Amino acid sequence: MFEVKKAQREKLKAVIGFIGPSGSGKTSGALITAYGVIREAYPDATEEEVWEKIGVIDTEHGRSKLYSNSKFDDIHIGHFLHIDFAPPYSTERYELAVQAMKKAGAELIVIDSLSHNWQGEGGIVETHGQMSGNSFQNWGKLAPQTSGLIKTLTRNNVHIFATLRTKQEYVVEPDANGKMAPRKVGTKPVQKDEMEYEFMLNFNIGMDHVAETSKDNTRMFEGNPQKLTADVGRKLYQWLELGIDVKAEEEAKRASLIEQIKLIANGNEEAQKKIEEFEFKASKKLDDFTIKLAQAAFDRLQVFKTKEEK
Repeated sequence: MFEVKKAQREKLKAVIGFIGPSGSGKTSGALITAYGVIREAYPDATEEEVWEKIGVIDTEHGRSKLYSNSKFDDIHIGHFLHIDFAPPYSTERYELAVQAMKKAGAELIVIDSLSHNWQGEGGIVETHGQMSGNSFQNWGKLAPQTSGLIKTLTRNNVHIFATLRTKQEYVVEPDANGKMAPRKVGTKPVQKDEMEYEFMLNFNIGMDHVAETSKDNTRMFEGNPQKLTADVGRKLYQWLELGIDVKAEEEAKRASLIEQIKLIANGNEEAQKKIEEFEFKASKKLDDFTIKLAQAAFDRLQVFKTKEEK
């Protein structure tokens, strides 16, 4: 039921939050950091090729396009891929937008912003308000929306940067006269509570454009307030690449299994017929078998290998 293995550090895809009030520089900071990541990944690429690997899903009425062909310090922001994401801001449409970006060739996607999914037209809060019945139970019915959004962020095999707006947070407590009164306690992201914990790294950006971290699994930026630069992106990419390449290892194993299957079938008509049977059932040629299909075929063909050895 459970398989226990020794832990290995794997290569990772970035899931990073850029959190701050309007005007703090969330979008430009995300774009500059994104440039650093892709430039480090493709050191020999042209500037145009780098920006063609960066996509922005824009819920902010196309505002991110204002940064295209602009210069920030020593970084020239080029012509990145862009989706003008109009409402409704449902979880399903966020996933569709990410898929469209991946299909267009984006390897790093900036979702600007994720807050609309919570508090925008067609978002979760509005959907909840339109539901009849028990309010508390309706929140439970909407839980799959949040789960779906987390899957979009973490299971798409691309780097994802998400901007989140902030709002002033209050608590209600007794004042000096013993009366209950609201008190400001800082800001919080406009999204479901605890959503920010789904990110590996959160940059909290102030109006001075300086970013601090509220969560940092990389441990590279803790206690070091700084402006977001391409160098931040370069360091991020280097950290993400520290582990083993699971996909490359799986592909090597898949290729090895297929090669072994061909060796078993070489000159063995019975084994060749069995492979044709596998191909018919899978509707795929042997060379296109997934690692799971290849392993199953290899295991089934061991009987022919045993006969040859006898």
